[in-house]
Amino acid sequence: MMSLSFEESFDIDDISERLHSNDAEIRRIAVMDLAEVAEPEAIALAISALNDEDANVRKQASQTLDEFEGLEVIEALVNALFDPVEEVRVSAAETLSENKNEDAAPLLMERLKSVEDPFIKASLLRALRPLRQADSQSVALSALQDNDAKVRREAVGVLAYLKSDDVLLALMDVARNDSDEEARRTAMGSLVYSKNDKAVETLIAGLNDTNWRVREEAAMVLGKVGVNNALDSLVDAMDDEYWQVRVKAAASLGQLKDPKAIPVLGQALSYSISNLRKEAASALGQIAHPDALPFLEKAKEDVDPDVRKIALWAIQQIH
Repeated sequence: MMSLSFEESFDIDDISERLHSNDAEIRRIAVMDLAEVAEPEAIALAISALNDEDANVRKQASQTLDEFEGLEVIEALVNALFDPVEEVRVSAAETLSENKNEDAAPLLMERLKSVEDPFIKASLLRALRPLRQADSQSVALSALQDNDAKVRREAVGVLAYLKSDDVLLALMDVARNDSDEEARRTAMGSLVYSKNDKAVETLIAGLNDTNWRVREEAAMVLGKVGVNNALDSLVDAMDDEYWQVRVKAAASLGQLKDPKAIPVLGQALSYSISNLRKEAASALGQIAHPDALPFLEKAKEDVDPDVRKIALWAIQQIH
């Protein structure tokens, strides 16, 4: 392999020469070095490397393009989503998702209309998400009807980022009824931006979802939304068979600050899971009501030092 000095590595002419080497590893390193070159020619060379015969070189090219901007970069990455090698496609999709160029939205949406491959559709939707373009609402709503769960998940992400009341009904429908648990979970999370009564009802219903991750998400979001009519349902969730759900329910009860939650949180201080005991103690500190003192005084003797520390803090909030 060639031995290159630092100065030689970042010279555009030298890089261009190395990109024609018969050694694929030399070409891959040359593509990597393009990221350090602030010349327009570097973009063209990196895009050209997406057509290299070696998959590792093409993968490196997709990663290097993360350092460059422009619609030609976006179009090249979109084309790389069709690469025959999965690692290259995944890498291109990852770089594309980091794109923040709002001008790329029309290109992404246009390509969405003409592709059938679920991976490509999901990747294009994922790239649209951070752009927060109102025009992407229609294509995302359409994608909610896709047969592929990965596509529906990414469509939910696009709609969630728009934070529009116009899509609430669609998101609530996914949260309640989609056959894919991850799509339901993502849709539950998207409802954090709304205090709409129907959205709250959907979140409460999510506490009884068949999948514990969906229930966990619903429990967490209810605390962030901060509606007191969720209190009884969150108290019930403290009996969930998964401790992860109980932890989020405890945190949300603390955020609601309703003293009615003190008995169930006090009981949680005796559970075997230390994370749950910590969250319960913290929640009691947020509620900051004298009725919590007997539970917290006992928690000062907990075997976990973090629980003891939080219990002392919670007591200070009450006094």
